Amino acid sequence: MLAYKELKKIFYEQSILSDIDSILQWDLSTFMPERSRKERSKQLCLLSELKHRLFSSERTQKMFQEAKNEKLSFKDAINFNEMLREYEYFTSFNSKFIEKKTKLISVCEGKWRDAKEKKNFNIVKNELTKLVDLIKEEGKILSEKFNCSVYDSLMKHYNYSFNSKEITKIFNDLEKFILKIYPRIKEKQKKECPFKQVPNLSEEMQFQISKFFMKKIGFKFQNGRIDKSLHPFCGGGTDDVRITTRLSKDNPFSSFEAVMHETGHGLYEQGLPVQWKNQPLGKSGDMVLHESQSLFVEMQIMKSKPFLKYFSQMLKDEFNISHEYSSDENLFKHFNRVKKSYIRVDADEVTYPLHIILRFELERKLFQNEFKVKDLPDIWNSNFEKIFGFKVDNDANGCLQDIHWYAGLFGYFPTYTLGAIISSQISWAIKNHIPKYDNLLEKGKFKFIVDWLRENIHSKGRLMLTKEIVKKATKEDVKLEFFKSYLKTKYLN
Repeated sequence: MLAYKELKKIFYEQSILSDIDSILQWDLSTFMPERSRKERSKQLCLLSELKHRLFSSERTQKMFQEAKNEKLSFKDAINFNEMLREYEYFTSFNSKFIEKKTKLISVCEGKWRDAKEKKNFNIVKNELTKLVDLIKEEGKILSEKFNCSVYDSLMKHYNYSFNSKEITKIFNDLEKFILKIYPRIKEKQKKECPFKQVPNLSEEMQFQISKFFMKKIGFKFQNGRIDKSLHPFCGGGTDDVRITTRLSKDNPFSSFEAVMHETGHGLYEQGLPVQWKNQPLGKSGDMVLHESQSLFVEMQIMKSKPFLKYFSQMLKDEFNISHEYSSDENLFKHFNRVKKSYIRVDADEVTYPLHIILRFELERKLFQNEFKVKDLPDIWNSNFEKIFGFKVDNDANGCLQDIHWYAGLFGYFPTYTLGAIISSQISWAIKNHIPKYDNLLEKGKFKFIVDWLRENIHSKGRLMLTKEIVKKATKEDVKLEFFKSYLKTKYLN
């Protein structure tokens, strides 16, 4: 096992470098001065080069060849296979390619921030064109290696559970279902008493409310924190989870929703198997599983009636907020109001998948060369109107609203809705396992939920693929029917 042990050292170093990279990325999105971006780009490029050197050295190649013939334990064999998967991905590109991509992403993301603020796609058009061209090169190399389409090869970086054919089938079914039930839900909600608008809350109050409930649900601030950024995300490194949120005066609880989503990510990261820390087996599964954890906390817990009873009581007891708008009945209407809108991150859980289906279709067509980057706003606006039934009013509410494409994250969007489907299945399984689920939630007792997730999801690391983890945890294959049933029960029954 000498070669395998040597590989463990190499991957330990690679994990540390990735953690440093993540912290620098977090700083770039939060506190870093704008004029420091150029130097940060150099720092990130050097880290990418160092990671590439680790993998591309003759020594590493030799260790892989020798380790293939060594007898390994069951878990070590899985860890080795994960090492090999990462190794094959990273060694597909030379250091110049990686450096070029890192620089392009840094520049493109900076331009995106300016473009979004000024609601003008043309500001970032040239940089995005260069980035997409480079990622098409990346996809071509990977597609030949993995024997799949360019788009499927890009998705494999975030999702190795579902291919584009499977996703297309699921999304076609889901789109028809949502468009069928949407008018019925709107009609039902129209007959109900209208909810009272939540008045403005100071940014500091929004921030403190979020921190309070993060801690209550189980997020450990001893090795994590929350800060403000333009776009909510969960990052950081091993034992150092960094969550960010955006604050809104117009919609004071939108920050809370975003924080609950990112808290789901954070809980997952804090629950990974410590005995495999800094090894591939100790990392989280693919982003489909990761998004299932964030959407479980946001949708299945935070927007449920039992939780909102507790939330309402805590607003009164801890923050002296006690008004008609903060009653649990009104909060339930507020958080679960169904309405088609421009912005994905502000969408309700019924129409949210439509935003993902739109992005999935555009990504697929872009990497099949069916349109050019310069035409993205027009293509976006046309497809948006077909699905949602109204026109986009400006680029910031259209193709500029998400950071993903401008950070090179093509193929990521499908993980959100696939994660939502799995989260509803996990919720069904937990409720079957714990009969007093609703009562415990009303009392703010979340430990039983976190313990179940720790045992059945988080602690698995990469021991199994997402589909296998879900089947073992829920005793069922991943099925869209759980999500459909959940939406019908919550919004129509």
